[in-house]
Amino acid sequence: MLGLCAVLGSQFKVRSNRESGLGRFDIELLPMVKGIPGFIFEFKHTKDINVDLDSLANSALKQIEDMKYDTELNDFGVEDIVKIGIAFRKKVRLLSVDKPIGEN
Repeated sequence: MLGLCAVLGSQFKVRSNRESGLGRFDIELLPMVKGIPGFIFEFKHTKDINVDLDSLANSALKQIEDMKYDTELNDFGVEDIVKIGIAFRKKVRLLSVDKPIGEN
């Protein structure tokens, strides 16, 4: 995922595993242009077929909130922050987003 985000380098500072708030986020996209949203990604992986990916993705989203991973973006004055929890098992994945992109 980090490699995929690297192509966004002209519009975002791509940061990985940095301290923010009470812990370390997985990936953060800090906008270099005022007015575009910032993004925080948290990933959860399981090999257990009995684990519900929706619940796992929601727990990733909850971790972003509980650990206050948006602190760094807030400190830089980013007002619109999209928080994304991603759960995956092998090639199956599920995303949980705190708000649809483009929604104010």
